[in-house]
Amino acid sequence: MDTSQTPRPGESLADYLVRIRKFKQMTQFELAIAAGIHSRSVGKIERGLTTKLNQKTLRGLAVALGVPQEFLEAVSKGQEVQLPQGVKFCHQCWSPGHAADPMWQSVKAKFCYLCGTQLQASCANCGELVVSTRHRFCPICGHPYN
Repeated sequence: MDTSQTPRPGESLADYLVRIRKFKQMTQFELAIAAGIHSRSVGKIERGLTTKLNQKTLRGLAVALGVPQEFLEAVSKGQEVQLPQGVKFCHQCWSPGHAADPMWQSVKAKFCYLCGTQLQASCANCGELVVSTRHRFCPICGHPYN
């Protein structure tokens, strides 16, 4: 996940929207068109005059900016974003389709206690977080986990 697009602690909706829009090199008008909203609405949000967004606007802005809708919801409510944590597993010892060993899930665990291999929590091919070990392949790129 690209952390440059993650809301910063204490960042307002207006500041977040301006930062991401500029990061994406978009004008307010381009963002409004891509989000399916009026260009004046983008200006009002960026000036801090609009702090509550309806679902249609949230969805449109999230798609236009390429960020999760949860990020926009969190900054509009003044909450911190909780980044998802992947399921850690040892690609040497883990048996596909079975649950990952609970000892691998320890916050401090970095290496397998059985073989010493570094634990992984994301697809080795595309970097997508592994959220379940019920499957053998990455749902994004189709690469096998081990």
